[in-house]
Amino acid sequence: MSVEEMFEKLESVDEEWQLKEIKLWLFKESVRLRDEKFDLEMQKRDFANDRENAREENRRYEEHLAHRSEQLRREEELIEQKHAVIKRGFEELDRDRQALNAREISLKEREAKLEERIAGSVSLESREVNDVLFRGADNILLIKKRYKDLLKMFHPDCLGGDTEMVKSLNRTYDRLIRECDSYGKRRRA
Repeated sequence: MSVEEMFEKLESVDEEWQLKEIKLWLFKESVRLRDEKFDLEMQKRDFANDRENAREENRRYEEHLAHRSEQLRREEELIEQKHAVIKRGFEELDRDRQALNAREISLKEREAKLEERIAGSVSLESREVNDVLFRGADNILLIKKRYKDLLKMFHPDCLGGDTEMVKSLNRTYDRLIRECDSYGKRRRA
């Protein structure tokens, strides 16, 4: 019932009854207001609790964010350190590779020089050695016999055999055979 309705009733009903009705209405209204006040206080308390819970949750979230930010910063530092280590490792590998290439080139040059020296000395030495090995063989039969004996000693299938020596023996044998005349005697050059 609204206030306007109440005033209309007041005018129409007698006074005593009107007073009872007003008292009843005031009682109901005070109970309603008390209940609403209680509800508002409960809502206010709930709101304060919710606000405190939200603040606490916000504080925990900010702590979590700060902790996570610190963790990410440390991880980034660690990644940078790992990157620096890997970079230094690649630089060392590159320096080692360059040094190895330079050493390989140097060794190849030394090997080529050594082979040239060996080739030059072997050709002279092997000719001298072969002349010594075939010394005294002045006819074709002795040259052939000495050649067969020497092949048995220096053949690559034998223990201590040498392919280069066999090639050198073959060249010397061919040269000595060409030096022999039609009678099988060796001509001196």
